[in-house]
Amino acid sequence: MLDLYNNKYDRATLKENIYAVELTDILKTQTLDVSFIVRYILNSLYQLTDEDKKINMDMVLKLQPHIQRENLEVSLKFYNSRDDSIEDFQSYSEKYSK
Repeated sequence: MLDLYNNKYDRATLKENIYAVELTDILKTQTLDVSFIVRYILNSLYQLTDEDKKINMDMVLKLQPHIQRENLEVSLKFYNSRDDSIEDFQSYSEKYSK
């Protein structure tokens, strides 16, 4: 399990563990890029807990002050989930439950 509050992790590690941690914890503790925020943090497919479902653009901008609103808005507007090579939850859980 990742120790988000005491360590910084790279994008690959965060992506690999996306279902094992709460998105709010990632948002609060890690330095994220716009792409990761759009693909995972603001993506309802990954917002599994009630707390994660409360994440919005204003929260992202507050907790990730290096992110510019305009960049985030543009990225959200042009985000196409078909461009992702993201494993779905069932595949992920089957791979790691053994």
